[in-house]
Amino acid sequence: MTYPKLLLAFFLLLSSACLQAQEVRGIVGDRATRLMLKSVDVYNLTNKQRTFTNDKGEFSIKAQLNQILVFTQPGYASDTLLLVNTKNIKRYLTFGSYQLNTVEVSAKKFDFKTQYADVYREAKVVDLSVNKPLAFSPSRYFSKRGKAARKLKRKLELEDVARKIDYRFNETAVKAITPLKGAELEYFMVLYRPSLKALDKMDDEVFKFYLMDSFKEFNALPPSKKVIPSLKD
Repeated sequence: MTYPKLLLAFFLLLSSACLQAQEVRGIVGDRATRLMLKSVDVYNLTNKQRTFTNDKGEFSIKAQLNQILVFTQPGYASDTLLLVNTKNIKRYLTFGSYQLNTVEVSAKKFDFKTQYADVYREAKVVDLSVNKPLAFSPSRYFSKRGKAARKLKRKLELEDVARKIDYRFNETAVKAITPLKGAELEYFMVLYRPSLKALDKMDDEVFKFYLMDSFKEFNALPPSKKVIPSLKD
């Protein structure tokens, strides 16, 4: 091979290597709010490279023309892009298959005070009725029956709170936002179960982001920390 041909082959090889090592940059945001999204999974379907967006929604990944990038984020519809140029990329994801508003749990309709009216009546030792003098019942306070009724009332109130939390924070809701299942889903439900007070402060939009942020935190844990210890075996 002559020197000019060797030189040409060298430049072709160098050009190919540069193309192979080229990095594509871009940003990913929310289509509705135009806010940038962090921790979006950016995957090159062609060369199997993967990266995640930073706090500003920015990313950089090895790619070249005619390769396919896939953008995924829990709670959002996946987005696919065929690279027709290597200019900076701007992608906006849309919330997908989020159906929490249609979840129905019969527990919310259960009225403890109606179903256990006799227990609540027996547990009541002070009458604070409007336009009536304060009345205290020593027999209900000191009797075994009264003590048992108050104990059962406390259990019923705890159950009532648990059911109200379950109405929104349940497996159907978590699965609509995350890919979790099995033991990991069970432990996620334990680790990130909100209090009723905290849950009442969340509207549907805030609750979506709570689940998403919780999943990101959970997903960053090592595999050994993603299942309840008693279930590891």
